[in-house]
Amino acid sequence: MNNFSKYHFLHLFWLLPIYFFSMLGYQAMVYSGISQTYGQGASYVADVIDFDIKQIAAQSNGYVVLDFQTDEGEQIRERLALPVQMAQVLMDSERIPVRYDPASFRKVVIVSTFELQQNVVRVNMAVSLIGGLATAVVAWFASKFALRRIREGEPEMQIERMDR
Repeated sequence: MNNFSKYHFLHLFWLLPIYFFSMLGYQAMVYSGISQTYGQGASYVADVIDFDIKQIAAQSNGYVVLDFQTDEGEQIRERLALPVQMAQVLMDSERIPVRYDPASFRKVVIVSTFELQQNVVRVNMAVSLIGGLATAVVAWFASKFALRRIREGEPEMQIERMDR
């Protein structure tokens, strides 16, 4: 620890691409989960128990609480987050067609918003990928700079007086 300098902290830039790529992985799991549920899940009609949209500054989002009973008699109550685009589709609905797959990463998918949800997840994946690649480039240059400064030390500053 004797040779520790402030330049070692520049290696922390690698936390940003790690974060972005982990978000990319999570979004890929969500995409796979909704696709699996939509493709292999059982169809039900869910009752809307609660529905709320909140607008904070320029952001609007909300949630819907769905309740339905499976063919096996199991009562399912699921709270799903909704971006404003999906909420507009469901706003006046009291009953909503859903697909349910208990083995999936995303167990419940709303049928009427499936394509929109897929598009939102695709955009999230693209943003995460671009963010991960951009911050990986920055982290690589920062690490390269830090290693050079740690190895060679800081350049010595020379101050010259220009007036008489």
